[in-house]
Amino acid sequence: MELYLVRHGETDWNVQGKLQGREDVPLNEDGRAQAVLCSEALSGAGFSAIYSSPLSRAVDTAAQIAVYHTRKVSLDPALIERDYGKLSGMTKDQRERWEARGMPTGMEPWKMLAGRAMAAVDGCARVYSEDERVALISHGAWINSVLAVISRHKIGTGKTQLKNTCISVLHREPKAWEIVCYNLSPEEYIEWAEAQ
Repeated sequence: MELYLVRHGETDWNVQGKLQGREDVPLNEDGRAQAVLCSEALSGAGFSAIYSSPLSRAVDTAAQIAVYHTRKVSLDPALIERDYGKLSGMTKDQRERWEARGMPTGMEPWKMLAGRAMAAVDGCARVYSEDERVALISHGAWINSVLAVISRHKIGTGKTQLKNTCISVLHREPKAWEIVCYNLSPEEYIEWAEAQ
């Protein structure tokens, strides 16, 4: 089977460089336009199911993708973004000052994030057949944790800056996942798909 991991469209916090966790920050105008382009790029994917994080920026991106498919969007709490605790809403400079003072963050441990993300990914392999495609619309840290686990930390967390509405494709081998492509913009995905 193939899993399509899609990051949500842009929000004002993305533009401002603020760390976005569980806060329900909506798509901005550019983010809504990105979601439309992403839905058009994925219009021929033939998804058997579309799952989304319950946060509105992911739900609205998923709803746009669903326009081209006869599937309703199913909300899955396991796809929610990492909880950044006290760091949520801070810019990079603010986070660095906070951490330099040794202040507690209350952030969700990476292993917990990666564990729930991979449980969701592996759960799809148990439910869907090898010739099906499923879309998971989630968030930067969530998707990067999956990429890090599967690539054994060659890409993903701490190494890959994911674009808004980027598309990453995973293929399920008999006993393991393979990263087919990752962090493709909708335009890059169209070029990649045409070359296959």
